[in-house]
Amino acid sequence: MKKKCSSAQLLLLIVIFVFTAACSPVGGSGRESQGAKEGGQKLERMAENGREEDGSRQELAEQTEGKADKGRYREEKVDLPFSANRLFDVQCREDGTVHILFECEPGSFHYWQSGDGGSSWEQKQLSTEWLPQGYRVVSASFGEEDIVVSAGKMSEDSLDEEHAVGEYTYFQIEDVQDGAQVHTLLLPLPQPREENLQSGYGLRQILLSGDGKIYGVFESGEDQSAEFEVFCFAPGQDGVLWQQKTNVAEIALYEDKIYLNEYGGAVVVLDAESGEKLEELAIPLEANFLSSMDINAKEEKIFYCNRTGIYGTDNQITLTELLVDGNLSSFSDISYDIKRLCHVDANVFLLFVQSAAREEIELLRYEFDKEMPSQPEHELVVYSLKENYVLDKMISDFRSSHPEVRLIHEVGMDDTAVKEEADAISILNTEMMAGDGPDVLILNGLPWESYGKKGILKDLQGDLASYISGEDGFANIFQAYQTDGAQYAAPISFKFPVLVGAKETVPHIESPSDLLTAVERTEGLPAFFRQDQRLLRYMFSIYWPDIQKGDGAVPKEDETISKEGLRELLETVGKINDRLKETENEISLFFQEEETDNSYDVFANDNNLDVSNITYGNVAMDLGYLSSLHDFEDIVREDCSYEVAARGVFSALIAGINSESQKQEFAREFLQFMLSEEEQKIFMDGMYAVIMGLPVNKAVFAEAPSGLVKEKLEDDVTNLTTPAMENTVVMDAIQNGADGYLAGEKSLEAAVEEIYKALELWMYEK
Repeated sequence: MKKKCSSAQLLLLIVIFVFTAACSPVGGSGRESQGAKEGGQKLERMAENGREEDGSRQELAEQTEGKADKGRYREEKVDLPFSANRLFDVQCREDGTVHILFECEPGSFHYWQSGDGGSSWEQKQLSTEWLPQGYRVVSASFGEEDIVVSAGKMSEDSLDEEHAVGEYTYFQIEDVQDGAQVHTLLLPLPQPREENLQSGYGLRQILLSGDGKIYGVFESGEDQSAEFEVFCFAPGQDGVLWQQKTNVAEIALYEDKIYLNEYGGAVVVLDAESGEKLEELAIPLEANFLSSMDINAKEEKIFYCNRTGIYGTDNQITLTELLVDGNLSSFSDISYDIKRLCHVDANVFLLFVQSAAREEIELLRYEFDKEMPSQPEHELVVYSLKENYVLDKMISDFRSSHPEVRLIHEVGMDDTAVKEEADAISILNTEMMAGDGPDVLILNGLPWESYGKKGILKDLQGDLASYISGEDGFANIFQAYQTDGAQYAAPISFKFPVLVGAKETVPHIESPSDLLTAVERTEGLPAFFRQDQRLLRYMFSIYWPDIQKGDGAVPKEDETISKEGLRELLETVGKINDRLKETENEISLFFQEEETDNSYDVFANDNNLDVSNITYGNVAMDLGYLSSLHDFEDIVREDCSYEVAARGVFSALIAGINSESQKQEFAREFLQFMLSEEEQKIFMDGMYAVIMGLPVNKAVFAEAPSGLVKEKLEDDVTNLTTPAMENTVVMDAIQNGADGYLAGEKSLEAAVEEIYKALELWMYEK
């Protein structure tokens, strides 16, 4: 499915694909991995280098289960005494000290050191008088005693984020530990053309070997015309020792070998002296590039990491050992971008990461604890019908803070034998009725009301009393999920449908017919980008109470489908859609929806609301879910107005506990963790486009910086009383009947009759 390109999402993509700092030589510890000796983890012979790590991890777990009682790497989040936004190099020397070079703000350059394996840090004095005013460091790396730097003039264009432009200048800082001396390096690089200087011209990556040679990735041109070469120089000697053209690439230097990554699935190993190709290694680095690899050249060991954990292997990638299981640490956190893996010794790994929520780099430290159980003592199974970004983040956080619990996430639609949501739900129902179901259920897309009536879900009133009363949470939102006085479902986050636009227009739109009128009056550009199936889902989800007769006038067991309400809404959606197609342009075509994967939770991940499209004149208004406090701040900042599109309707992440679970103590702990102030802050910390939703914890919600939150947003929140219809089985029935009508291939009456019969059958079976 095509997503909107909001500025936040573009930033996230840039963070993921930007080139990371060069890797540096790592001194050997001279010891075997105690994770292998004391943890008892078996070496796994890889059947083929390219096999997926999930499979290897599962096989390794099966081999090691029950064979070791104690010994595991313990994760610690280190509070760094400095702020680093860009990491240039990390080096662990033979004496065990760890050295880092980084930038805090554009034009700064810092050097810190740790003598205790990354637990504490001290600043090393390093003058920056040599750095010309208005310049910033592009790349820097350690040698044995020296530092080499590539720097360029900062762009004055604020939209370019002050990136370095012009022809780069190079420096070598000698004898860093003993009164550093700085001199400019004159490297024999090709002369630049004028057009090259706008994007920066020179070594985008620079490395320094122990014998004083300089290596770098040279880039000239930009976009499609960019050219890349790897160079090797010996300062003081004329000419280039060797050079070779390459595709877009990055390099790392370990002892006498250069590791070249062209992002093609394999890492090419070059002889550092001659540039001759030695071999190719299929190291599964994923999108983290060489920053997620470290090498102990003396012991011929390679260490690498990805979302599944930290691995150790030999130089030929034939024997691979899982050292840190990603399922028991922060590796599963989708908000983290790995900036550097550093192997300190057999007992300690450092992982520098950058969150989508923060500019500052964070440090995760892993130290082998021989007394820690090799496997968690307890197990908790969490089930969701589909993948969900918010849940992924919360599971990762829980794993990190609860090393005694193995939290297993089961996704119903991940089963290869499952093609439709109804099939996954049927399998889940069978397991639940047999008493073998998961401990915690994420209820999005599941028939949670039916589960509650049948006694499948635990009544959470006692566990959530402070939230239901309004002391800790929004009472109206929790009470909206009550069934016959019981609290079987707990909202974890929420969002609600809004229409955003000009102050003189939006407040007058209070119904689907008002929306149709506003769309028909819009001239010259699309009213909004949401159309076809995306518009259909949105409208039927929030106006479902107009279709399902169950407003209290009739008992719930006597609820039926209003054929007239169904006809009116479907006709309105069709007319709005036709009008939107009349005003299509290149931009609106870009945002049109493609067919989605069944494993993708469309409702939970729907964040298609971007006020900037109104500001830039792409659309007249915007229709979507207010799913972030940053959305609200954008609306206020852009002097727009919003109107709740359907009174008392909202969308949320909801959870429940299996009433037959034998792990209810830990299930309650996970539920309380998701609702805690500390965890609910993920909705406040800037992770827009990754973490969507507003916090249900009132104390966290009250931390919103804008005073308008109290005046407008909180008033609207307290009026939300009815959950939106987000049942994928129901929506599939509606879409199947409506697609032909929206395409002009089926009459309105035929579509209504088909949808009506499908929905009546669903209500009978539920």
